[in-house]
Amino acid sequence: MKGIGAILIVLACFLPVCAGDKSDKKDFSESYKGKFLVVMRDGLALAICSQRSASRAYLRVRVTESGVDTSKQGFFGGLADEECGATPEPIHKGEVLKSSHAAVRGKWLLIWVVSLSPHSITRGVGAFEHESHERPAAILMFSTEGGYDQASALTGQWIKTFDTPEEAAKFGNTASGAFVKEVKLGMTAAEVEATLSLPETKVDLGDKVLYKYKNMTVEFHDGKVTDVR
Repeated sequence: MKGIGAILIVLACFLPVCAGDKSDKKDFSESYKGKFLVVMRDGLALAICSQRSASRAYLRVRVTESGVDTSKQGFFGGLADEECGATPEPIHKGEVLKSSHAAVRGKWLLIWVVSLSPHSITRGVGAFEHESHERPAAILMFSTEGGYDQASALTGQWIKTFDTPEEAAKFGNTASGAFVKEVKLGMTAAEVEATLSLPETKVDLGDKVLYKYKNMTVEFHDGKVTDVR
């Protein structure tokens, strides 16, 4: 009987801890589910399924205190990575992401995200070659090895959560939902070139000048940026 009593005492002490940990894990992951995330610094990445148009690939991005690892390629359904051709696409500071769901698995907080800022990829060959604007995706994986408080601090270094896309866009660096790479209204041509490099095409229309880049057009009037699209 003494042995049984000792076992019951141990279980009585252990079960609340387990229940509390499970509840904490759920609360922690739920705080990122269905949120709009603004990227706080450069270094993260998404993936575009380069070999299959309109297909979604995910890039597994592992974030620890020591840095970011994007070496684990993404996946597309049941297809092998090489069939999908998932190519890493940098996420820039200020970009807005939408989280579909989140979960704590093992020692990682996993957040499934899709960019709300279209990224450009070249599709087709020859006369059929064209620029396709798509929304790349990723599974952001933040280490929870040091506990949820430390994981929350780590996650906060990289993303900030908002309940609505309007709040996120206002905080982040976006215009009409499209990422503008820190180009601001009123910037000079020299400032834009220093930020984005020289344009692929420069169009002088007299009253205005257009700088055309791979996935955006910058419009100038009197030497100052008046529109980014």
